[in-house]
Formats: sequence, C-alpha cells, structure tokens
Amino acid sequence: MNYEEAFRHYREGTATDEEKAFVLDEIAKAKALSSLLDDEGLAVRPSPIKEAEAKDVKEAKHRLIWKRVLAGLISVVVIFLALGAVLGGVFGAAASYARGNAVWQKAEVIVVAEEFAVADAEARDYVVERVVSDLPRDVDERFNIESNLKDSYYSYKVDVTVWTTDGFELEYEIEVNSHTGSPSLYDLELEREDYHRW
Repeated sequence: MNYEEAFRHYREGTATDEEKAFVLDEIAKAKALSSLLDDEGLAVRPSPIKEAEAKDVKEAKHRLIWKRVLAGLISVVVIFLALGAVLGGVFGAAASYARGNAVWQKAEVIVVAEEFAVADAEARDYVVERVVSDLPRDVDERFNIESNLKDSYYSYKVDVTVWTTDGFELEYEIEVNSHTGSPSLYDLELEREDYHRW
C-alpha cells in the first residue's frame, strides 16, 4: 500500500478502514522513532573542542613568525638576484660597448696627457724643462656609463709631472677619453721645488 495515497484519502475522509489503520500505524512508528532520537542517550552531540595549551599556541605563533620571516627573506633574495641579473646585463653590455669604442691605447694616452700638460704649463707662462709621466701599467682606467649604453667609454687618468726652468713642479692629473682621445684637467698641484738641475 502506498502511504502518500492512503494519507491523502485519510485527510479527505475517504479512506477505508484498512487505509486508516495503515496511516495510524505509520504515524505511531514515526512518533516512536522521533522520541527515540530525542532521548539523550542517542542524541548526536558534537565532540568537544580541545582547548589548546598556552605552550602549543606559543609554538604555533613562533612557527608562523618564522615562516613569514623566511618568506620575506626569500622574496628579498629573489628581488636582489633579479636586480643583479638585470644590472649585470646592463653593465656587461655597457662595458662591452665601451671596450669596442676604445680607439686610444694606454701608451698613446700617455703621450696625449704629456702634450696637454706641456701646453697647459706654457699657457701659464712657464718654460718647461722636464716632463715625467706614469708608465702604462700605472695608468688608472675608469668606466664611464652613458644613458645610451652604446656611447659608454673608458677614460684613463694619467699623472704627469712637469718641472719648469724657474724651479716649479706642476703635478697634473689628466683624464683622457679612450674613444675621442680628448684630454681634460682632473687636478693640478703647483709647488716650488729646490732641486738639482738635470
């Protein structure tokens, strides 16, 4: 027998004795099951949440802090590595262009620096007696990076000492562009020297 159909007949008042008995029997079973579930012994209760001990909480916080610190450090290292790679590529390319742009070698740069020092001393109304400059191995090289990397160049700093006939010593620091060969005065010191004539 179909309960839904029997219950519909029961509600409408058209149910047979057999349908009435069936519906009442099913209702009694449902009430019994309901009271059984309401009984405390069978009630489903959630398991109690265990209170965490202060030690466990402290350890969890400590682990979380270390994880965050470690993640931050790893991020910084990754950023520095990426930045280093980018800058390395930029400076490497610029240095390569600067080497390619070098037209003047150290020996030639020394001659240019000496000529510049003599011309500058004579322009200051000194009569040049003797000129001494760095050896090629003592010439300082400086990398000059330009905003257009292809225009980067090296310059050489040469120390040149000029002695004059009237006892002055002029100590020049001259910077020469390895691409153009143009000299420029970096530093000049003038001293009066009592020295033996050469």
